[in-house]
Amino acid sequence: MLGQTCADYELIVVDDGSTDNTGEIVKSYGSKVRYIYQQNAGDGPARNAGIHAAGGQWIAFLDHDDEWMAEKLRLQMVLLERNPQLRWCAANFYKQSATRKTTVGDEKALTAALGGKDYFENFFSAVSGDKCEFMTSTMVIHKEVFERAGVFDSCWMRCADMDMWWRIAYQFSCIGYLPQPLAALHIDVQDIVSTKLRLESKRGEETRKLIARHLKLADEKGKLGEFKPVARLVLQNSLLSTLYRGFKEDSLAIVGQFRDLFPWYLRFTTYLLTIFPKVTSAAAKAAAYIWHKLGMEREVSRRWIELEDAESGSKKGCER
Repeated sequence: MLGQTCADYELIVVDDGSTDNTGEIVKSYGSKVRYIYQQNAGDGPARNAGIHAAGGQWIAFLDHDDEWMAEKLRLQMVLLERNPQLRWCAANFYKQSATRKTTVGDEKALTAALGGKDYFENFFSAVSGDKCEFMTSTMVIHKEVFERAGVFDSCWMRCADMDMWWRIAYQFSCIGYLPQPLAALHIDVQDIVSTKLRLESKRGEETRKLIARHLKLADEKGKLGEFKPVARLVLQNSLLSTLYRGFKEDSLAIVGQFRDLFPWYLRFTTYLLTIFPKVTSAAAKAAAYIWHKLGMEREVSRRWIELEDAESGSKKGCER
């Protein structure tokens, strides 16, 4: 963080109720870092505390398991200065586990999708067109945006960032984007609370609530046509996750609640696969494991770390 080639920024660290020596480490940097401590409240409230404390007009985020490349802030600010109409900006990023690192988005494909521009005309079409993924630690957002769209909603266990981007996109369609990776998500950096929340979220209940809320919001904002493809993509990914883990009721709940967003053949296939959910799950895990072992999985995946953590936790529970 302190190694950024852009020197004109303030650094605020929000300690969300840590129980280690985070405070001592941060304070050792003296006036270079502003330290804020709060009782554990989650990602959303921690980010909001940073937003409210920031003195500048542009806000950037860096989660504890992420890393910025040295040129990150400088390149994004150059883009934003070149396009003064933009009010937010993102970038490509890496996923990294130990020494293995892969780029999430294909740089050439992203450059082609941008069509010579510094930005995507429509955030929702960029997402639904599978052009790119957006990560919190690549975002740079003007303070005006939070004044108009609101800040992070603390009601969400895992979806606060997705909810935030969608609320912003209803009012600010264009988003600046740099196709070169400017941040890294370290998927092997685990903590008990985050891992537990991540695994709980795989059932899709929060995703269903999020989609239901935003279908209504998008309609009110006149953006329903733009949002529906994104809703469909998110729900399909959630459905695959529940089928993979053998969560029969949750799989059926997804296709049942959002029938209009799923073609009949996908609903029918889901019903067939949930007749014997354990068999479906076992087959899916076996296929994924073989794919992984053969080295055919291009992207670094958190799946294997999560499964090991879950199995380890289960064994510890039995030992007690």
